[in-house]
Amino acid sequence: MERSTAILAALIVYLVALLALGFVAQRRTRDAAGFYLGGRTLGPWVAALAANASSSSAWSLVGTSGFAYKNGLAALWLIPGCVGGFVLNWWFVAPRLRSQTGAAITLTDFLAGPDGAPGRRPLALFASLLTVASLATYVAAQMQAAGGAFRHAFDADLSLGIVIGAGVTIAYTLLGGYLAASITDTLQGLLMVAVAVLVPAVAVANLGGVDATLAAVAAVDAPGFHDLAGGRAGAAGLAFAFGLVGIGLGYPGQPHAVNKFMGMDPNASMTVARAVGIGWAVLLYGGMLVLGWTWRATATLPAGQHEDVLYAASAQLFPPLVDGVILASVLAAIMSTVDSQLLVCASSATHDLGLRPRTERGMLRLARGAVLAVGVAATGTALCLPADVFDNVMFAWAALGSGFGPLLLVRLAVGPVAPGHALAAMLVGGLGAIGLYYAPLVQGGFDERVLAWLAAGAIAWRGARRAAGVLG
Repeated sequence: MERSTAILAALIVYLVALLALGFVAQRRTRDAAGFYLGGRTLGPWVAALAANASSSSAWSLVGTSGFAYKNGLAALWLIPGCVGGFVLNWWFVAPRLRSQTGAAITLTDFLAGPDGAPGRRPLALFASLLTVASLATYVAAQMQAAGGAFRHAFDADLSLGIVIGAGVTIAYTLLGGYLAASITDTLQGLLMVAVAVLVPAVAVANLGGVDATLAAVAAVDAPGFHDLAGGRAGAAGLAFAFGLVGIGLGYPGQPHAVNKFMGMDPNASMTVARAVGIGWAVLLYGGMLVLGWTWRATATLPAGQHEDVLYAASAQLFPPLVDGVILASVLAAIMSTVDSQLLVCASSATHDLGLRPRTERGMLRLARGAVLAVGVAATGTALCLPADVFDNVMFAWAALGSGFGPLLLVRLAVGPVAPGHALAAMLVGGLGAIGLYYAPLVQGGFDERVLAWLAAGAIAWRGARRAAGVLG
């Protein structure tokens, strides 16, 4: 069977399955609250895999392997950064957020309080703007990765792949909302970890085993490849390392991931969910780092195409049918993660801003219309942005992580935050991260992922003390 035929067959089967799941979920989605949060019915396995897949996806497969290929051993800092972020979410955020959510449907609901709460309106407005702007870039990055997969699979134009991937994802999200997103993200998570184990294992075997691979990687002749700072010295090296570790601080601030904690069944086992979530992260990120290093010792990719590692390895190491299944699985995984982000954008643009028609049917129609509008806007963004998945995701990640993460952690650990301080924490964290991304004090991501986060955290902490009456 030809490679393109095998990929097409596997892709069609998977996409039909996604749409079928969307129709099934549609029958269980009767109102806007169910569309956005699924009735809080997620079990531990679904919650763990869906939350992890929502916060990882394209950049964890394509971006992480490419980063390791390009930067060598310096990519090791992604392990404490990324896996540490999952540990923070599953040990601290998930159990507290599930128990404290109450009637809140969105993360903004939880942080800003219910309708009529003091200071809710400006806080909800800024939170919505930050969410939509950041996640539109995030969604666009996922669509770019889907376009790249189409290009490698069928030698098709990048734009065609972006449009096809966006169309299918928007379709099943429109049908089933939160339940469809959670179910498909669970399947996505399983596919991602399977690819992260299989492809690196075969790549290592192709070089002759573990010892031969270690020797081959050690022999790579590239500046800074064997340096944990990537060839950077002094403060620049420290900023680079802390910038990558600082990725972990952003995990609590990703609304498309933490809303899976809000949607967990109150009786679901947090112990099981925690073990599945953290174990999955170790396998995924460890596997992608190994693949990037191994492929750098195996083959040379054209300049600027370091994020093609996974596609190149799959095409060279596997027969057409297996290669087709791997690429189709990765492509489907990339597309299906967009669903959770579309839902969060839609809920921010409607529910959080108080756009609520009088009837349940009207609210559900508005929710689906918002998903469609955001999906179309993100598709247009994907066609215009520079196609570097890792950088585009890190921009959105920093803005969301610093804008929401510190405030959420303080809210969960200490209690309510004074409205003025809550808004200030979001402004300093979100806008500070965006500003420092474009005008950093030091290079390497330290400013937007760590400095902006710490500043927002200090403001939120002071706001919690004021709300508790400790400060006058």
